[in-house]
Amino acid sequence: MTSLLAMCLFTLQAQPSGINREANTIMLNGADWSEMIKLLNDKSDDSKFTIVHIGDSHIQPGIFTGVLRTQLQDRYGNGGRGLVCPLQLARSHGPSDYVMKSSSAISASSRLLTKSKPAGMGVTGVAVKFAGGATTLGLQVKKNSDSFNEVVLLHSPEEPFAVSADRGNVSQEEISSTATRVSLNSLVDIADLRLKGKGALYGANLLNNKHGVVVDCIGNDGATYSSYVKIDGFGEQLSNLNPQLVIISLGTNEAYGNTAALEGNLDKLVKSIMQANPNAKILLTTPLETHKKSGRGYVVQDGITSVRSTLMNYGKTHNIAVWDFYTVGGGSGAASRWLSAKYMNSDHLHLLSKGYTLCGELLSEALIKAFQELGAK
Repeated sequence: MTSLLAMCLFTLQAQPSGINREANTIMLNGADWSEMIKLLNDKSDDSKFTIVHIGDSHIQPGIFTGVLRTQLQDRYGNGGRGLVCPLQLARSHGPSDYVMKSSSAISASSRLLTKSKPAGMGVTGVAVKFAGGATTLGLQVKKNSDSFNEVVLLHSPEEPFAVSADRGNVSQEEISSTATRVSLNSLVDIADLRLKGKGALYGANLLNNKHGVVVDCIGNDGATYSSYVKIDGFGEQLSNLNPQLVIISLGTNEAYGNTAALEGNLDKLVKSIMQANPNAKILLTTPLETHKKSGRGYVVQDGITSVRSTLMNYGKTHNIAVWDFYTVGGGSGAASRWLSAKYMNSDHLHLLSKGYTLCGELLSEALIKAFQELGAK
């Protein structure tokens, strides 16, 4: 018992100093989340409460969102692993809790920030096409609790995939021009689906037939608000995931570039999402303080405070909820403290694994607190 207590105290002491847990709340700014809470409280056998987390390189590895997913599913039920993206097939990096393989070579691939996009571009910011217009797509989840019996393929609109499988029959249903639902006979950890079609694959949504929360992750290195605005029909494609809450964790890259254009791009992205998903709520998150290179050393990136101000003001003006991670993470001086505690990478910009884990824990804590105060059971 004494040993366990000592370990807990060490964990707390090892965290960056200055974490402001008193400020760790969701500022609703007049947003009405009551209907969303009703959906969260719906305990129907197969009802889903879906959160989509959109972001940049802080989000792409899936650690931040993965902790959020685990914390919320432990409390409210596991509705499925949710969205998995062909990041590795497009020669990028992604979450480690799933595997996506192709039996065929990739004939074309696109990523959000590349100038040339030979495979087009879709809602996830990554797309792949298969040589010969066919492949066996292997999907595997590494946690038994993430077993699935439904796969929603997200794809380019010109041609949906024809789907078959080696083990048992599958049925497919067109949800929209960019989404096809594939139903399996039983819950599985691994599925090999034969896809035939010349279109591009954007991702796959892995779901079960149980009540619970689904937390989807859309993260792309270097992304800004304008990056997602440039995806044609982003809001409409997002509706294929049926989100109840959309969390947007962007702004860090704007701080190193053009902060003047932030508000306009923020407004365009929010409107794109809300127009196509009128029942979904949006939560903006402000970025943690970072450093930038100056001469032979580093100085505070002042652009972060400008981004924070824009996001905070936009939320108040448009009745959109905000999680002020800048303040929660320690405000001014936080970057040095996170570096000292070895929670921030030596590039003074990204976090280490335990840093992103802490981000997920803090956001989970704030969301659960808000849900409970609004009547979540």
